[in-house]
Amino acid sequence: MKKIGILALTLVIALGALGIGYASWTDSVSITGTVNTGTVGINAVYFSGTDIYKDLSNDALVAVHWMADAGGQVIWTSGSAPASNVLVASAGSTAGKLDDTIDITFVGAFPTDELTADFVIESVGTVPVIVTADFTQANEMLKWLWDNGYVTVYACKFSFVDGRPVFGAAITGPVQLHQGDMVKVWLTIDLPQADELGNSEYDQEDFMNQNWDFTAVINAIQWNEFVD
Repeated sequence: MKKIGILALTLVIALGALGIGYASWTDSVSITGTVNTGTVGINAVYFSGTDIYKDLSNDALVAVHWMADAGGQVIWTSGSAPASNVLVASAGSTAGKLDDTIDITFVGAFPTDELTADFVIESVGTVPVIVTADFTQANEMLKWLWDNGYVTVYACKFSFVDGRPVFGAAITGPVQLHQGDMVKVWLTIDLPQADELGNSEYDQEDFMNQNWDFTAVINAIQWNEFVD
C-alpha cells in the first residue's frame, strides 16, 4: 500500500506540472521585411564624331566635331562646314542595333590627328563600378598601328551643362564611376607618313585603300571586386 501511495502522489505531481506548463502565458512579435538589391549598369548615352572638310576657298582642312544623343539627333557641334567644301574624311559612333553595343566607323582615314570617333558612357546602377576597356580583336595592320601609337584612346570625366559639353581631367587606367557619373572616350586614328615608317615592315602605300575591322569591350565591375 505504501508503494501505491507513493506512485499516486508522483502521478499527481506530474499531472500538476503538465497543467502548469500548458497554462503559461505567451506573446510574440511578428516581423515582416523586404530586401531591395542594387544594380551594376553602364549605358552609352552620347555618340560623337568628326567630319573633315577641305575649304575650297583657301585649301585649308576644317575639322567639325559633333555630338548626338542616343536617338541620333545632333545636339552640339564645334563649328560648321565651310560654305565651299569637299568632305575628305569622317568618323563617328552610333548606337548599335543590339542593346549595349556601339558601332564605330572611320571613312577615308588619312594622316591627321583630328579624325576621332567618340562616345560617352554613364553609370546608371546604384553600385559604384570600376570601368575598363580592352580591344578583343583587330586586323594585324590595325594592331601594328595601335602598338606604334597611331591608334590612340583618350578618356576624361564628362558632363553636359547648358547645352555644351564640359570635359574634366584626363583619365589614365581604370576609372571608378558612381551613379550619374559620365566618362567620354575618344578613339583617334592617325596614319603614318612615309618618313615615319623607317625600317618598318610596311610602306605608306600599304595603308591606303584598306578595310579593317576591330572589336572592343567596355567592362564594369563593382568597385570592391576589381583586381588590377
